[in-house]
Amino acid sequence: MADALAGGSEPPEDSLEATFARQAEAAGIVLPKKRHRDPWTAAAIVVAIFLVTAGLGEVTGWINLRQTPAGWNYQTESCTGTSNVHAVGTVSAALGPSYMAWMTSVASSMAKTVGQCFDLNLTGTTGDGYVPPLGATGSEFAATYALPSVSEEKSLPYPVVTLPVSLNAVAVIYNLPGAATGLNLTGAALAGIYNGSITSWNSPSIAAANPGFDLSSAPSLVPYHVATTSASSAAFTGFLASVNSAWSAREGAGPTVSWPAGPGVASDAAMVATVSATPGAVGYLEIYGAPPAGVGVANIEDRAGDFASPTDVDVWVAAESVTNSTAALANDWSALSLANATAVDSYPLAVFSYVALYTDLGVAYSGTLSLTNASWLLGYVYWLTAEVSVAPLPTLYETAAVTVLNNETFDGTKIMNLENEATEGSEGGETGEF
Repeated sequence: MADALAGGSEPPEDSLEATFARQAEAAGIVLPKKRHRDPWTAAAIVVAIFLVTAGLGEVTGWINLRQTPAGWNYQTESCTGTSNVHAVGTVSAALGPSYMAWMTSVASSMAKTVGQCFDLNLTGTTGDGYVPPLGATGSEFAATYALPSVSEEKSLPYPVVTLPVSLNAVAVIYNLPGAATGLNLTGAALAGIYNGSITSWNSPSIAAANPGFDLSSAPSLVPYHVATTSASSAAFTGFLASVNSAWSAREGAGPTVSWPAGPGVASDAAMVATVSATPGAVGYLEIYGAPPAGVGVANIEDRAGDFASPTDVDVWVAAESVTNSTAALANDWSALSLANATAVDSYPLAVFSYVALYTDLGVAYSGTLSLTNASWLLGYVYWLTAEVSVAPLPTLYETAAVTVLNNETFDGTKIMNLENEATEGSEGGETGEF
């Protein structure tokens, strides 16, 4: 461990990860051996690379070698340390403020662990988050829910690579007196609710899946959707299209669709506020951590015919159970659908989010991004894959992310040599083993 990390024992394991491990054990799931993926490993790597690239006569303390390009406006945050290191990124507006807050919290976690001030400047953007952000001066990475299309990749001036960084869930929320939480909903019922053919909570298709609830006197059913471009809508309509051919043919899937029934709200935050204030309401939103308070959270029917919830374990099971698929083994994220996971208790509305980077951080920025800050940027992206939002990334996906980061170059030379359980023991790169 680098000297910058000396002086104390490692902190306790992240509480969300510990909760996940306990839930998995209770569910009888045997987890893979813990990966060499924890933030302390990332911290050591980042520290070592920073010192190697800084080096050459610098004798004490941290130094900031960032060559700030003209016109790049960094927003310095208050944090401890002797100098500031920055990373600049864009986040698709479809992911929303909650995702930006999560990314910022990860940056803070990294800064505290390393003992260095690391400032993250995030800007929301419209569309899918890749074009124009990566094509405009000033953005070092783009975070979004979707993968760039072939035409989008061609429109960018340099090659890009995309890697999964988090595993989350879209929760179906509702407000029903007498059914505080845990209502069961099938894909067919949800499609019926949102196409307007099911207008009562006491509909036979809903009542049959909920023998423990008396829905005969439930308030009128009101389905709400997000009216703006939304990652939650993309995942939710994608699920409906995958389980209901009529929905697939008529409404389709995407961040915006023509909704046949129900009023729209402006955002995920508005969705929570509206559903919690409206008896009989149902809606959906992507969550990063615990589901929101004040609303019920539904269990959704999985491919095995059971009902799964947007908890750590059920989300992880969905992602883990498709790791042997052709798409997963080929790292073909565009062909991978967690809604099609067949294992029992696979939450079908589990989703990934992604980060895109230029493959050569020296060439793409013509020297305006220093090697030091390119190293910090990659360390931060690695940190994202190691931090838990809803559930930890299964090994296959994290290995894929590590491979992408290890292949990142600066003027043709590889920058980092990250390790996890699958790559541990490989030969060190230009910067050595850390």
